[in-house]
Amino acid sequence: MAKSTLHISKGVEDAPSINPKLKAHPFARRSPEELALKLAMGDLSALAQGITLVESQAPTDLSDASELLNLLMSKSGNAIRIGVSGVPGVGKSTFLESYGIYLLEKDPKAKVAILAVDPSSAKHQGAILGDKTRMVELGKHPRAFIRPTAAGGALGGVARATKEAMILCEAAGFNHIFVETVGVGQSETMVSQLADCFLFLAMPGTGDELQGIKKGIMEMADLVAMNKSEGEYRTAAERGALEVKRALQLVTRSQEEWIPSVSLISGLFCEGFEVLEADLERYFRHAKIKGTFEQKRNEQNQFWFERSIYEGIQSLFASDINWISLKSALNQQVLSREVSPFEASRQLLDSLKGKI
Repeated sequence: MAKSTLHISKGVEDAPSINPKLKAHPFARRSPEELALKLAMGDLSALAQGITLVESQAPTDLSDASELLNLLMSKSGNAIRIGVSGVPGVGKSTFLESYGIYLLEKDPKAKVAILAVDPSSAKHQGAILGDKTRMVELGKHPRAFIRPTAAGGALGGVARATKEAMILCEAAGFNHIFVETVGVGQSETMVSQLADCFLFLAMPGTGDELQGIKKGIMEMADLVAMNKSEGEYRTAAERGALEVKRALQLVTRSQEEWIPSVSLISGLFCEGFEVLEADLERYFRHAKIKGTFEQKRNEQNQFWFERSIYEGIQSLFASDINWISLKSALNQQVLSREVSPFEASRQLLDSLKGKI
């Protein structure tokens, strides 16, 4: 497919005229060019359609999704990207709704997008959509966008197309993007390949700090916020924050010369947000001065490039009937212990020589 040369305007006043037939219905299927144009003007229905397109695995959608991303790539990269993770029940959704509203009320130019990776339904693999139903007030705001996406078995606690969805949100003008993961665990660390800052939420009195270190999460945390620190839980929260600070001394990334700060917040009562915001600003200022901000984004792009190659090769092989047949036969030989797994894989790889 020839690369499109469509110019994406920066505002409604600069937009070229659009064929009236293409505006018949806001959810009618649009071409990548029209989707890109409408999305760049901040059209939320176009943004929703665009994310649906990049999430799709239908063969007819893959080329359109690729073209859409190419058209909008130059419009992305202007937001701050914050990954939010924490144990189930820590209050991630409550915090994100409260903090999102706080940002929108404070800054009339702020636009907040939340990409919430929901657990998948075991029956149909779709998102359970719990996060969107919990962020009712934020969802009503004209400068907010919430997109629940089914994790569907993707590693890292983020959905397969979360990276692409982030690009589209940035192209649509959202300057604060939060990626909320399904929970905490060894596989959840993929969020660090998406975000500029990784915010780990903990809560008092659970011992999650030490558990987080064992799981490798705290090594990646740029900031820690002790949620549910209001009222009678304040003393326990202060004690928990002290334990976290001590633990962080053991896992500080010395090459970045950064020690993650620990703040006390309450998503339910909107407390501690000024301190958290100051910590975020301090982190981003430090990262930009040290050059780690741009370095991290470059490393993330390299990661997704390599991962896309790997997934593309897998997809190519999965559509080759002969390869599938040989793999199945070798798998049976492995199960019957006729050959070792290593010999079987060698034979399978040898069969690919000359095909790529």
